[in-house]
Amino acid sequence: MVNKSLIKKFGIVAMFGALLTGCGGKGDASKGEKATENLPESRVEIDESTPSWEKDTDHSAKLTWYVNFDWYAQPGWAKDTVTKKIKDDMNIDVEFVSGNDEKLNTMLAGGDLPDLMTFDKNLAVAQDAKKFALPLNILSEKYDPYFLAEAAKPETVKWYTEEDGNIYGYPSFSTTKKDYDEGNVQGDQVFIVRKDIYEAIGSPDMTTPEGFLKALNDAKEHSPNADDGAELVPFAATALDIANGGDGAFGGTLQDFLNLDPSIDGEFNDRDSDEEYITWLNTFREAYNDGLMTNDQFSDNDNTMKEKLSQGKYFAYLHTNTKGLNEFMSDNNARNPEETYIAVDGPKNSNGDRSTFTGGNIGGWTQTFITTSTKEPQKAMELLTYLASNYGTMVTTFGVEGETYNIVDGKVQYSEETEALRNSDIAKFDKEVGLGSYWFVGNDNYAIQMGQQPATSIRQMVEWVSDKLEPRFEIEDIDPKDGRAARNLTKLNTERVQALVVFIQSPNEQEGKEVWQNYLDNRQNNGWDDIIKYRNEKIADNISKLE
Repeated sequence: MVNKSLIKKFGIVAMFGALLTGCGGKGDASKGEKATENLPESRVEIDESTPSWEKDTDHSAKLTWYVNFDWYAQPGWAKDTVTKKIKDDMNIDVEFVSGNDEKLNTMLAGGDLPDLMTFDKNLAVAQDAKKFALPLNILSEKYDPYFLAEAAKPETVKWYTEEDGNIYGYPSFSTTKKDYDEGNVQGDQVFIVRKDIYEAIGSPDMTTPEGFLKALNDAKEHSPNADDGAELVPFAATALDIANGGDGAFGGTLQDFLNLDPSIDGEFNDRDSDEEYITWLNTFREAYNDGLMTNDQFSDNDNTMKEKLSQGKYFAYLHTNTKGLNEFMSDNNARNPEETYIAVDGPKNSNGDRSTFTGGNIGGWTQTFITTSTKEPQKAMELLTYLASNYGTMVTTFGVEGETYNIVDGKVQYSEETEALRNSDIAKFDKEVGLGSYWFVGNDNYAIQMGQQPATSIRQMVEWVSDKLEPRFEIEDIDPKDGRAARNLTKLNTERVQALVVFIQSPNEQEGKEVWQNYLDNRQNNGWDDIIKYRNEKIADNISKLE
């Protein structure tokens, strides 16, 4: 399980988010590898079959771990169930420090670094890791061969291995082809409706533009108001971030519902120009002009819209981050259990093809590094191994066997107290138990294999998407991160969302489509061809990594 702060942040990270432009760190490109020449010898006899932390318990250490998200905060080491267990197992203390991109750049420029660092893998600074990070493969060979032999995923290690043969950072939530093949993946996109209204209007088919609009009209007629007297909003979608190019669910999520492939024959597919996609943008334009969407869609932030969901104020909602709905769905169900939300089939293409989504990417979300400044390279490596291993995944995801969970027929079953708390008071749960809070090299796929399930409030939604998941590793991290191409892409993303809004608010179809076509044409004046060339080169690189 992943805590609500993580899900909020992870779910709304845009594919084309703002990126750091460089590291500014000291030293040449081989500093990390050179630093390994002076590492102290291992304190224990190492072998591939036993993690070194099991043997290295006599040596105590305190590590500092920097997490590059302002919102990340913990109650303190050994204050919750998870970190108490890690401390007991490893004889270590960890101080977590959070920050932002500015703090990260300053820290790297100064060269005085914490023992471990975690930040978004898409930051350009990640490309300079060999200047500030120790190679994990060398640390593993010297201190903890269990990391490469058992804890780390071989496909993930291959993906992140640089041309020099080293891997400098290990990711959170890396999902491999093996994970897909074994069914240990979950989707995070959903189209939900208020069950009471949906069934009252005949459980309509909402996969076509005609059926979609009719259902919205029928819902408005059946239930013009929410329980508090406010006007019911027939349709809304994940909040937009117009100023920063965040398209909510109106971009890639909608395109996934329409089963539009992001790449074809090894090249980037321009889904924005697909007629199926434009047809549904026009459908939303019709909904807006018919009073079935409101202007709040273009001004409310994500939290405000989710709070309205918790009050049952929307009939239908297209969403990009199902797990992030847990708390709000719980609040809604407690408020009025008759007004629960369920997932149903949403927009489809004109052929009625099954919607297709990703169940996670091989690159994951963040990367974690052990820095050249650490005075405890062995303990840092042992901690990374611990957290990446199946054993560590059980601790960080489920807690302590016999205390927070038991194994029943090979699967985890939470204790009654744990299950009740995680579904009733997530803030208290995070503080006292800490499950899902230490996700830095998290392996959700193993947790799913062991029986991890979403909270009951969103379980049906997650199950709905389970047979619609396919890997899309070839399109990962294909956007330029610095230089003119990156600046052009940032500009185009902002113009794109602005064009989306104007299209939806246009009074007629002709004007709406003209606005969108103008945006598509204008891309040529902003380095679009160079962006596509870059993307295709990255796709080719990704395909070669997967071979």
